[in-house]
Amino acid sequence: MVVQDGFPLELLDQPVTDRMSYFRQYTMAHPILVEAAQALMQTVQEPAGISLVFVFGPTGVGKSTLLRRASQKLTESMLTALQQDQGRIPMTGIEAATPEFRQFDWKDFYLRALAAVQEPFATLWGASRLTTLRLRLALEDALRKRQVQVFYIDEAQNFAKVASARKLSDQTDAIKSLANLTGVQFVLTGTYEVLMLRNLSAQLCRRSVDVHFPRYRTENPEDLRSFRGIIQTFQRHLPLLIEPNLLGQWEFCYERSLGCVGILKDWLSRALIAALESGATTLTLEVLERHAWSLERCMIMLAEAREEEKKLEAQTSRSMLRVALGLETAVAEPSPQPPTPVSPQRRAAISRIPKRYPVGGGQHD
Repeated sequence: MVVQDGFPLELLDQPVTDRMSYFRQYTMAHPILVEAAQALMQTVQEPAGISLVFVFGPTGVGKSTLLRRASQKLTESMLTALQQDQGRIPMTGIEAATPEFRQFDWKDFYLRALAAVQEPFATLWGASRLTTLRLRLALEDALRKRQVQVFYIDEAQNFAKVASARKLSDQTDAIKSLANLTGVQFVLTGTYEVLMLRNLSAQLCRRSVDVHFPRYRTENPEDLRSFRGIIQTFQRHLPLLIEPNLLGQWEFCYERSLGCVGILKDWLSRALIAALESGATTLTLEVLERHAWSLERCMIMLAEAREEEKKLEAQTSRSMLRVALGLETAVAEPSPQPPTPVSPQRRAAISRIPKRYPVGGGQHD
């Protein structure tokens, strides 16, 4: 079957590198992504006192795609202002580097952030020798000068990789202070480990919101319908002469992607590269199996995701809050009653050998 709907057919005459580049750059507006993007954009455009947004979900769910989509939407909404001030940056950000020896490197963070806002100061020779305070002040000034509206920090769970709870609180306090002093909204995205950062103080609770970016789950029939639609869309955009039948293998696709679109996309990209380099005209099940994540790795990722999903579902009930506020009275659990003593006559009746007794007072033949 020759592809009729999906990728531009002229790609079939292009080099392999162009065809691979097309699929790598292709994204789709699937339901969970759209919902998360709407929640994020609503907070960005109407912050109402919110300084920090925590975006979290399982690994490989597509959080980086969410950031790109939000950046594109925000830029489109500010086109007139950007034409008048070409030095303005609506949204930018960095990936937080993994700390060494359980100590987050703030100097490295500030240098990367300065580069993200296109601050020439960050490229000066010897800038890394400056104090952390000097670099922070330079970043504050650059964020104001560039009129940055949103600054994202991807892989924000790396902030949580510190030696003590006190330092963990210091991490979020530093970001919150940056947001307050510059008027920039900070978006911290990452795995479920980001949850450790979000409720460290009452003030942080008041100034932050959560955006959960979950995977597609088999417990929800609508999720499965959406996921099958995602698979079908991807198969139509694989730049191959013959459209592969991924939809016919949807259970296997779900199994090895765990319902995470990012994992699925990366997996299909690896398989596509192998198919194109071998001169294949379509994507076979054999190629898919060869480039899928191993069962062991899938089990590790699934166990982590399910553990955190259960924690989110075990939310504090409303009645617990009302009791704490004095609006309701806690219902005490009934205390266990001691067993009623059994009289000797009753004990004898209980231990009597059971037999049939006539009922109704009549005679039985």
